[in-house]
Amino acid sequence: MRILLLPAMLLVCLCCPLLAFSQDAKQFYEPEDTLAAAVVTALENRSASTQTGLERLDKSRISNGFALLSTPDVLKVIQALPGVASGTELMSGLYVHGGDGSDNLFLLDGVPMYQVSHLAGLFSSFNADVLDRVDFYKSGFPGRYGGRLSSVVDVRTSDGDFYDWSGVFSIGLIDGRLQFDGPIVRDKLSFNVALRRSWLDVLSVPGFAIANRGKLEQKDAGYSFTDANASLAWKVSDGNKLTARFYLGDDALRLMESTTIKEYGTDRVYSGTDETSGRIRWGNILGSLAWDGSVSENLGYNVTAYYSRSMSRVKFGVSDWSLTDADEELINSVTETNRSLTEDIGIKADVIYIPHSNHHLRLGMKCNMLVFRPEHLRLMESAGNMSESGNAVRYVAGEASVYVEDEMKLAGWLDANLGVRYAPNFVRGKTWHHIEPRVALRFRCCDDVSIKASYSEMNQFAHRIATTYLDLPTNCWMPSTEKVAPMHSRQFAAGVYSQLPYDLVFNVEGFYKTMDNLLEYVGSNSLFPPLDKWETDFAEGIGRAYGMEVELGYRTLSTDVSLYYTLSWSQRHFAALYHDWFPDRNDNRHKITIQARHKFSDKFDLYAAWNYHSGGYMTGATYEVAGESFPQDFYNRPNNIHIPDYHRLDVGMNFRKRTKRGNLRTWNISIYNLYCRMNAINAAIEKGDDGRYHGVAHGLVPIIPSFSYTLEF
Repeated sequence: MRILLLPAMLLVCLCCPLLAFSQDAKQFYEPEDTLAAAVVTALENRSASTQTGLERLDKSRISNGFALLSTPDVLKVIQALPGVASGTELMSGLYVHGGDGSDNLFLLDGVPMYQVSHLAGLFSSFNADVLDRVDFYKSGFPGRYGGRLSSVVDVRTSDGDFYDWSGVFSIGLIDGRLQFDGPIVRDKLSFNVALRRSWLDVLSVPGFAIANRGKLEQKDAGYSFTDANASLAWKVSDGNKLTARFYLGDDALRLMESTTIKEYGTDRVYSGTDETSGRIRWGNILGSLAWDGSVSENLGYNVTAYYSRSMSRVKFGVSDWSLTDADEELINSVTETNRSLTEDIGIKADVIYIPHSNHHLRLGMKCNMLVFRPEHLRLMESAGNMSESGNAVRYVAGEASVYVEDEMKLAGWLDANLGVRYAPNFVRGKTWHHIEPRVALRFRCCDDVSIKASYSEMNQFAHRIATTYLDLPTNCWMPSTEKVAPMHSRQFAAGVYSQLPYDLVFNVEGFYKTMDNLLEYVGSNSLFPPLDKWETDFAEGIGRAYGMEVELGYRTLSTDVSLYYTLSWSQRHFAALYHDWFPDRNDNRHKITIQARHKFSDKFDLYAAWNYHSGGYMTGATYEVAGESFPQDFYNRPNNIHIPDYHRLDVGMNFRKRTKRGNLRTWNISIYNLYCRMNAINAAIEKGDDGRYHGVAHGLVPIIPSFSYTLEF
C-alpha cells in the first residue's frame, strides 16, 4: 500500500515549485545542466565546481585515451583516476575509496544498470560512439544520487543530430562498431543508433576445426558480446522534448569437450562419448521514456519512466559412458543450471527552479519496484534413475526517495550545495528508513583557486552475492531483509583545486570514509552458493578507508600531460573472521599514473601511459596441521598474502587522413604492457619440498599489440 501511495509524491514535487514561482527569476537552464552549469570539463578547471571528487569526462577524452585492444572504454579511463583501484589485470572493476565493485551506481541516461561488463569485466557495456558525457562522483555526492556506497557513474548518450547526418564505422582486433545518427524531420525529430559486436566466436571456428581433425578428443569454445543502442528524440515544442531510449547487451559463451570411447565385445564394438559442456548467457535490457519540459525561463522539469532487466543463465553438463557387460550401456550425467533475474521498474521526476541568480534549486522523487529471482537446479541421472535438487528464491521489493538540493552563492567567495535525501525501502513487511544529508562547500580564494569540503551519507539496499571477486554471470543481486541490513557509508572530503599559470593544473584532495553492515561470504567454496542459506552464509562487518589524492597536469591544445598520485588505506573488521582490522583485498597503498599525449599535427598524435600501484592482498594458508584423515590448512588472518607491486607501460598512436568527401579515416596502433611485465593475477602460499611455506605469484598477461580502423562520415 505504501508503494501505491508513492506516485502522489510525484504530484507534490511537480506542483510545489509552481506555487512558489517568481516572475523576477532569471534565465532558465536545461534540466540536466542546472547544477552542472558551473562545472567545467575535468581537462580544464575542476576548481569551478562546488562538488569534491567530481570528474566530468567528455566524449573526446574517452575516445582518444588508451584503449585496450583498440576498443575505447569508459571504465578503463576511470580506472586511471586517483582514488580508484582497478582490481585484477585487464578487468573493468572499480573499487573507489575502499569500496567493493558492487558499491558503484551505474546510470545509463538515468536508468540503473546491474550488469556493466563483458567477458567477466574485460570490457564495459558502454559504447563510446553514442556517449555525450560521463559524470563520475567519488565524494561530495549531490542529493539526487543514492542507492550505492562508493561512487556514481552517470553516463549520458547523445540524442543524435537534428540537422546533419553522421556516422562511425570501426573495425578492430576483436570487435567492430557501427553508429549512425541524423534528422528524421529536420529540427524536430532525430535518431541515434549504434551496434557493437565481437567476433571471437567466428574466429575460433576454423582454429578448433583444424585442432580437432582426426582426434577422438574434440574441443570447442566460442564467445561473443553484442551492444545495441537506439534513441529517438522529438522536439514537441520550444522547451519541451520527448526522448525514447533503448539498450540491449548480450554475452554468450560456450565450452565443450568430448571424448569418444570404444570397447570391444565378443561380436561387435560398443562406443560412447564422455562429454563436458557449458553454456553461459548474460546481459541487460534497458528502456526509458523521458519528457524534458519547461514552464518558463526559470522552471523546468524532467519525468522519466524506465525498465531495467539484468539476467544470466549458466548451464553445465557432464555425461559419462561406460559398458557394464556385453549387452548393456550405463549413462551417468549431471546437469547444473543457474539462473538469475533482476528487474527494476520505476518512475522518477526532477524539478529545476531558479528563484534567483544565486539559487539553483532542484528537487525530485523516485519510486520503483525491484524483483530478485535467482534459482539453482541440479539434475542427476544414473542407470536410468533420476534425481533433482536445487533451490530458488524470489523477492519483490520497493524503493522510494525524495530529495532536495540547492546550489547557492552565499557570498562572493563562498558557494554551497546543500541537500538531503529520504529513501525508504520495503521488502516482505520490513521497512528500512534512511535520511542522507549532503553538504558541499567551495571557498574561492581567487578566480582560479578554490578550497572545497564535503560530507555525504549513502545507503545501499541491494547486495551482490558472489563467491569470487570477479564479475561473473553466476553472481546475483539480493535485497536487504529482516536479517540483512542495508549497507551504510559516511564520507568526508576536502581539498585545494587550482588552475595555475603556464597551463598548469594542481589539485589535492583528502578523504575519510566509514562503512557499516558490510557482507563477506563465508559459505562453502562453490561456484553456485545455496540460495536458501545466503542470509547466513555471510559475515557482517565494518570498513574504513582514508587517503590523499594529488593531480598535477600540463594542458594545452596540442599537449596533455597528467600525473596522478594516491596514498590510501583500506581496511576491514569482521569479528567472525578475525579479532582485529585487516587490509582489504584492494588496499593499494600507493598508486601512480602518468599519462602523456601530444598532437604533432592534424594527421598524427602519440600517447603513452604508465601505471603503478602497490600490490593487493589475498588469503592463503600459512601452515598445515595433520588431521585424522587428511592435513588441514590454517590461516593467521584474512588477506594475509601481499601480492607483488603492479606496473606496466602502454603506448599508442593515431594516423588520421581527411578524404576528398570530408570523411575522417583513423588508423590506431596500440601496445598494452610494452615491456611485458608479467603482473600477478593471483598468488598463493605453497609448501616446498623442504617442508617450508613460500609465496608464489602467477602472471598471465604479456605484451598485447592491437590495431583498429575507424571511418567517421
